Amino acid sequence: MEENKKSSTFNVHKIALLGVLTAGAVVIAILESFIPSIGIPGIKLGLANIVILVTLYELGILDAIIVNLIRVVVVGLVRGTFMSYGFLMSLSGAFLSLLVMIIFYLLIRKFSIIGVSVLGALAHVIGQILVAMIYLGTSYVVLYLPVIGLSAIITGVFVGLVSSAIIHTDVIKKQRERYHY
Repeated sequence: MEENKKSSTFNVHKIALLGVLTAGAVVIAILESFIPSIGIPGIKLGLANIVILVTLYELGILDAIIVNLIRVVVVGLVRGTFMSYGFLMSLSGAFLSLLVMIIFYLLIRKFSIIGVSVLGALAHVIGQILVAMIYLGTSYVVLYLPVIGLSAIITGVFVGLVSSAIIHTDVIKKQRERYHY
């Protein structure tokens, strides 16, 4: 009986942490949508990916998938874009980005978190370009890839650096140790 109580308590702490991470990712994504574009449509900093990378590295693949999916859906609902073209672009970018980050984090461990972040950012824009090609019915959208790809590399480096700095604080590691999850 006592073991079950401890086990459920630990799960509550992990669920609470995932809730905080998800809320943080949602708030960051919504706030980022208010930052004006630098004159090139579709270019964003991708700051919510900081939370996704930290979750992936500190808690694991399943938790990163959960936080990422909930973030995309909640932001779509809050912004009133759920199931719109913009939502599908966001979802496809987030899915492909996380898939690539998982592959390079888990299978090809030769990349730093910065490299994983850059590859995820590039995958995100490729996912968006693919949806745009389907939606617009033209392959000319791919001509936009060099511009948005360069932006993804720059922002990917920044997101990777910030994620690395957060992980090095050991905040989540200390929580995992304290509550045994």
